[in-house]
Amino acid sequence: MLLRAVGRQMTSVIRQQTAVRSITMTRVALGGGGHHHDPQPVYIPKPGSLDWTLCGYSHAKSAHPHEPHKTDVGSLVGAVVFIGLTLAAVFFKTDTFKKDDGHHHGHSAKHSAQQEEVHHEEPEEKHVEPEVDPRKPEEVLAVREAPAAVEEPVPTTSKQEQEEKADKEAAETKKAESEETSVEPQGTTSKQEPEGTSATEEPVPSTSKTTVEPTPSEPKQENSSLHCEYVIIGSGTAAYYASLAIRAKQAEAKVLMIGEESELPYNRPPLSKELWWYGDETAASKLDYTSLSGKKRDIFYEVEGFFVSPEDIRKAPHGGVSLIRGKKAIKICVDDKKVILEDGTTIGYDKVLIATGVRPKKEKVFDEASEEAKEKITYFHYKIFFFLFCLFQPKDFKRVERGLADKSIQKLAIVGNGLLASELAYSIKRKYGENVEVHQVYEQKYPAEDILPTHLAQKSFEAIKNSGVNVRAEQKIEGVRKCCKNVVLKLSDGTELRSDMVIVATGEEPNSEIIEASGLKTSEKEGGVLADKYFKVAENVWAAGAIATFNDNILGSRRISSWENAQVSGRLAGENMATAGKTEKAFWYQPSFFTKFAPHLHINAVGQCDSTLETVTVYAEPDGENPLEKAVVFYKSKENGNVVGVLLVNVFGPSLDVARRIIDDQKKVEEFKEIAKLFPLYEPPKVEEETKEKSP
Repeated sequence: MLLRAVGRQMTSVIRQQTAVRSITMTRVALGGGGHHHDPQPVYIPKPGSLDWTLCGYSHAKSAHPHEPHKTDVGSLVGAVVFIGLTLAAVFFKTDTFKKDDGHHHGHSAKHSAQQEEVHHEEPEEKHVEPEVDPRKPEEVLAVREAPAAVEEPVPTTSKQEQEEKADKEAAETKKAESEETSVEPQGTTSKQEPEGTSATEEPVPSTSKTTVEPTPSEPKQENSSLHCEYVIIGSGTAAYYASLAIRAKQAEAKVLMIGEESELPYNRPPLSKELWWYGDETAASKLDYTSLSGKKRDIFYEVEGFFVSPEDIRKAPHGGVSLIRGKKAIKICVDDKKVILEDGTTIGYDKVLIATGVRPKKEKVFDEASEEAKEKITYFHYKIFFFLFCLFQPKDFKRVERGLADKSIQKLAIVGNGLLASELAYSIKRKYGENVEVHQVYEQKYPAEDILPTHLAQKSFEAIKNSGVNVRAEQKIEGVRKCCKNVVLKLSDGTELRSDMVIVATGEEPNSEIIEASGLKTSEKEGGVLADKYFKVAENVWAAGAIATFNDNILGSRRISSWENAQVSGRLAGENMATAGKTEKAFWYQPSFFTKFAPHLHINAVGQCDSTLETVTVYAEPDGENPLEKAVVFYKSKENGNVVGVLLVNVFGPSLDVARRIIDDQKKVEEFKEIAKLFPLYEPPKVEEETKEKSP
C-alpha cells in the first residue's frame, strides 16, 4: 500500500517534468523566451532514447544541440529524499505501522476492562467491537490523515472518579427524560435516541409552544438604551438639511432623526405644484415628474439605503444618519438629556434639535359635525368622498390624484384662500380641465389678501376665476352633512355645495405640544419655541424650521413657514450644533417663497410681506409683445419706514438677491421708481434699426 502511494506520487512528478519540457520545446519552436532571432529546429527524441527509471544512470550527452538536458544524480537524490520524508510523515503523523493485530487486540482488551469496571453504573451502555473496514487501503489512509479522524487520547482516571462521573451523567439523563415527559402532553413528538447513542449527549432543543419567546417589552427595553450623539425631532426639510450640515462639519458624526410620518424625508412644495404641472400617469405611484430642464425628479431627498438602522448607528465606524419612522416624540428631558417617545421609548442624546414643523389648523364646524359625518372626516388622509385637511402629504396626493384619474372625483371643493388652497385650485384645474369641477370657498374677499395688497389680490381673484375655478368668496361654511355618496357644505348665503371630496386648507399651527411638555418657552404671538439668533433654545437644545421663533437682527422676532426657511435654518442650526462652543453663526439670509395662481401670475417674495404694512407698488408699462404684467411691491416698516419686504410679480433673474440687499441695507427709501430700476421691469431699448441705418 505504501509503495503504491509513493509510486503514484512519483508518477505525478514525472508527468509534471515531462509537461515542463514539452512547454520549453514549444516556446523554442515558436521563437518564445524573449528571443527575437529565427527559431531553432526542435529536438525530437527517438523512441526508447529516454530512461525515466528511478535508478537509471545518465545517458551520454547527445550531439544534437537542442536535446533537452536530463538529470542523473540529482533525480536519484531527490527521489530518495522524497521517499524518506513521506515515510517519516506517515510514521509520525498516523498510526499505520501500529495497526498490527496484536496491538489492536490488546487495545481492545484494555478498553473492555475499563468498561467492565463501570458496568454496574451504566448497564445500558454497550461496547461494540470494531469491524474490519471494507474500504481500500489507500482510502483508509486518506481518512486517517484527515484532521477530523484523529481521535484525542482518553485521559486515564481512577475508578472513583469514573464512578462520580457516571453518577453525574445518569442524573443529567434522568433530568432530560423528565423534561421530555412534561413536554410530550402538549403535542411535542419526542424521538427516541438511536441504539448505541451515549447517554451523555445533549438533548435536542424542543420546538414546542413552551419555548420561551421574547416578550413585547424586550424590544422596548432595547430601544430605551438607544443613545445618539445628535438627535433630531422631526423628519422634514429642516431636519434633513440639519443632518447634512452636522455631517459636513463632523465627518463621522452620528445623527438620529425621529419622524412622526411613515414616509422618508421629502420635499413638500411639489405636492401642490410640480407633481400636478409636470407629472405623468405614474406620478401617483412614483411621486416623480419631469422638470422644465428635462430631468426626472422625485420628491424624496434620499433613498432607503442612505439611512443607517437605529440599532446599528452606535456601531457605525464612520457615523451616518439614522431614521425612526412613525414614532412621535412627546417630551424632552433637558436635564437628563433624553427624549421620550409616545410608546415609552427613551433615547439619550448629547445635542438635540427640535424640527417638528406645523400642522393644519382645525376648524370648529367640522368638529361639531354629526357623528355620521365625523366618520368620514380626516385631517391627513384621503378616502373617496371624504374630507381632507392640508398640509398635503404624499399619501394625500396619491389618493387625490387616483380619484381624479379614475373619475370617481368629478366635483371638488377646496376650502381656504391662502397660498396652498389657491395653488391646489389652479394646479388641479390646469391638469384635468373640464374633467373636474373645482370650487374654492373662503370667508375673505380675495385670495391671499393677508399677503397681497388689495389691487394685486383683486388681480389674483380674476386670474384664478379665468382659469376655470368657481370662486365662492365671502362665504362661511355653517354646516356639514353627508348625503348619499356626496358631502354637502351649507354656505352662509343659504346655498348648498355638493362635492365628491372636500380639501380644507384654512391655515396652520405649530406642533408645539412637545415644547410645552418639556417646559421650554414659547412665543405668545407666533406660537413657536423661542430661540436666539443662533437658533439655540436651551443648553444642548436647538430649533429650526417653522417651529422656531428666532431673533432676526434686521426684522426682529419671526417665525417663517416656507421651504427655503426650513432649508436655511436647518443648515444653520445643524452647523451651530456641530461647532457649539467654538464658532457659531447668527441668522443672516432672508428666505423667500414662490407661488403661482394662474398661467401668467408668478409671485416671488422675500422678507416680511404683510398686507397690513404700507406698500408701494411700481408697475412696468404695458407691453403688447409680452403678456406678463410686471410689478415690484415694497413693504415699509411701521417704525421707521425702511423696506422690510419685497414682492415680485412676473419679475425673474437675480431680483431676489437685489431685494435681499435692499432689506439688509436698512435705509429709508424716498424714490421707489429709482430703486425699481434695479429690477428687470423693462426690456433694454432695441438698437437694431439704428445700427442698420448708420451702416453704409
